[in-house]
Amino acid sequence: MRVLDLPGVELRHLRYFATVAEAGTITEAARRLRIAQPSLSQQIIGLERRVGRKLFQRRTNGMELTESGRTLLNGVRRAFAELDTAVAAIRTTPLPVRVGLGLGVPTELIGRIEDALVAACQPDPLRLTFEPVDSQRQPALLRTGELTLGVLRPPVADGEDLRTAIVSDEPLGVVLHRDHPLAARSTLALTDLADQLLLWFPESRAPGFAAETLAHLAAHGWRPTLQPSDHTSHTLFAHALRGRSDLVALRPRTAVGADPALTWLPIADAPPRERLALAALADGPWSRLLTDVADAVRNRLPSHSGRP
Repeated sequence: MRVLDLPGVELRHLRYFATVAEAGTITEAARRLRIAQPSLSQQIIGLERRVGRKLFQRRTNGMELTESGRTLLNGVRRAFAELDTAVAAIRTTPLPVRVGLGLGVPTELIGRIEDALVAACQPDPLRLTFEPVDSQRQPALLRTGELTLGVLRPPVADGEDLRTAIVSDEPLGVVLHRDHPLAARSTLALTDLADQLLLWFPESRAPGFAAETLAHLAAHGWRPTLQPSDHTSHTLFAHALRGRSDLVALRPRTAVGADPALTWLPIADAPPRERLALAALADGPWSRLLTDVADAVRNRLPSHSGRP
């Protein structure tokens, strides 16, 4: 930052000047600033040249301020005090953080992410807002700054400019209406579902996750016919399964909850998994917090999450 009306003078030059004035010698000032003495001497000479006044008398026992130097030091101290006040005021203003949420992120997980972010940023206050955004769209919005963070289903075509950290890793189970003929079973194999349609979301929302999951099902004996569904509410999701003996869905247990109309059954062998990741720009200020926040979230997940 250049100081007004003093071309070539930056805040660091004024900090060097104030440190020399307070230390009394170039040697001590250089030690405090952790820079070389010759470099610091040149910086002070350059500042005097730009200001147009001699700021120090060089004595055998140190550096003594001239009258011009004392005047400048008073002004520098006032300026730095104003900056300190402004920075303190900024830090009391909540920092806006917009978090994109892929469809179906469990409410409990959202709360844990919020708690972990608030704890990681203390004492700075946050103003968190969560917005529904498909996993596929989140990387572009992170790059433009419309989102601060994202909670998405990997894999995504994120490129090297994004960083992700897993916050949830759960096995998918079979969701059926309670009156479904298979609902009385305690567990299911994928081959038990050969005649079942699969209630499925629009793949454009999370194409990487969709492709990965369907490939896993095929590799373990089930190539389901998909029943497209664009339901965004749990109520409509449950209604779509009502009265159907040929329709099932795949969800983690936490996404189904305690709905009495639905039954969740574990898949006996090699269930597909749903991972959720927190995403941020790799070179942005939030990237360095991802690992700590993700660890805090995962450490508080319930024991039935099925994490490895």
